[in-house]
Amino acid sequence: MPAMSGPYRFDPSHDRASRHHPRPVRPHAFVPPSPLADIAREPIEDSHPAIPSALYSWSDEPGAAHGAARSEQTSRKTRRDPSPSRLAYRLNRLWLTPVIRRGVTVGAPVLILSLSIGLWLGDESRRDQIATFFNDLRTGIENRPEFQVNTLSVDARSDAVAQAVIQRLSLSFPVSSFHLDLPALRRSIEALNAVETAALRIGSDGVLQVSVTEREPAMVWRHRGGLDLVDSEGRSIARLAARDVRADLPLVAGEGAPEAMAEARQLFDAAHPLRDRLRGLVRVSERRWDVVLDRDQRILLPAQGAVAALERVLALDSVQDLLARDVRAVDLRDPSRPTIRLSQTAMSELHRIRNQASGVSDR
Repeated sequence: MPAMSGPYRFDPSHDRASRHHPRPVRPHAFVPPSPLADIAREPIEDSHPAIPSALYSWSDEPGAAHGAARSEQTSRKTRRDPSPSRLAYRLNRLWLTPVIRRGVTVGAPVLILSLSIGLWLGDESRRDQIATFFNDLRTGIENRPEFQVNTLSVDARSDAVAQAVIQRLSLSFPVSSFHLDLPALRRSIEALNAVETAALRIGSDGVLQVSVTEREPAMVWRHRGGLDLVDSEGRSIARLAARDVRADLPLVAGEGAPEAMAEARQLFDAAHPLRDRLRGLVRVSERRWDVVLDRDQRILLPAQGAVAALERVLALDSVQDLLARDVRAVDLRDPSRPTIRLSQTAMSELHRIRNQASGVSDR
């Protein structure tokens, strides 16, 4: 690029800073125009704005600078301003906001889709068609052969419990497995007195399998209505026709006996030395126990500390054979004052012996 031969001429009309403070233009010597002048008039394709060619002049004549300025103004009017407008700038800033962008790209399509579906479902006939379609589809799936239950199998220890389970379920086969509420059926079976736990499972061969764990009978409870089998918790299991059917189980009687089953079991364990003579326990006034032995002998126990009182009687019997004598009852209801009640024959014999000892004749 050839060097400039002289200073250039500056046009203050194109300088923003010099519009209010113009500076004088100094005339210069005439310099032939350079090819660079044509290049300066072309727009520079760069990120920086093009330098107006009217700012530079290679002529010393004042008229040449003014002509260049007029040509530059004409070219600026025809050339498009690359800077954005105020409206475009504000719209661009709004688009850069995350909320506005999500609202336009996501919210607006969802809203339009929702409104379209709502308008389409506003017709009642269309809603009925959709409901009918899905109901038919569900019914077709539920009634498929692989989902049908055809038989019932009950695994129980006794036939009576198995029959009670079948009657409690009262199912009509075939039935779809989707229509069986297994938790509700399990609770219904466990509501039976004889059932402790139950497990239900639908097999691959269309069989509803029920496994029942029965309660273990611990005692026979005699009450006004008859005989019942009760477990260790005092819950009634089943009715008993006769005492001889379960002669292997101890007998309790009286109202409120099942509620005190834990204490009854402790008394039976403590009376183990008298197991051959023990007939059972009787609940009296729903507050205390009587131990009933053969020969109509009774041990009246207190309401509190019944097990300890029975152990004292057994200790006395082991030393003096108290219960082997003609004793009708041993009253320990008042622990501080135990009482022995003799039979009528023993009382007569006792009076006779006392009269003989005192020299009084029998009358």
